[in-house]
Amino acid sequence: MIEIMRKEDLAQIVDLEKKCFNDAWNLEQVENELEVNPFSNGYMLKENDKVVAYAFMWETFEMAQIARIGVDPDQRKKHYGQKMMEELFEKARSGGCEYMSLEVRESNTAAIKLYEKLGFITVNVSKGYYSDNENAIVMTRAL
Repeated sequence: MIEIMRKEDLAQIVDLEKKCFNDAWNLEQVENELEVNPFSNGYMLKENDKVVAYAFMWETFEMAQIARIGVDPDQRKKHYGQKMMEELFEKARSGGCEYMSLEVRESNTAAIKLYEKLGFITVNVSKGYYSDNENAIVMTRAL
């Protein structure tokens, strides 16, 4: 079961950011998502008190957007990503959201396959979206 992220978890989240992303969010950015952005909710999945997956989800009216989701590279292939997404669907639905969207790197075929398996469809390609100029696949699904 996912838990609501707390300030005391942020050091682990920042460490996972560095393991998961070339353009990792720093402590200030993660704190901003947790404490300043009124639309952002932080969630995490722990195993033995260690964060193995996390997500920031923005909820605005009928739309939920996955702003960030990461799974510890050492813990992949254990279905933590799918478990996080399924629980995020429930959180978003209970918050009144009707749709969910996300952006994913064009080269991240494993994530794209998971999102498609979970019912997401590609709706757009954002050219040069990432800092290294890689395209983002924009995906959405009804909740």
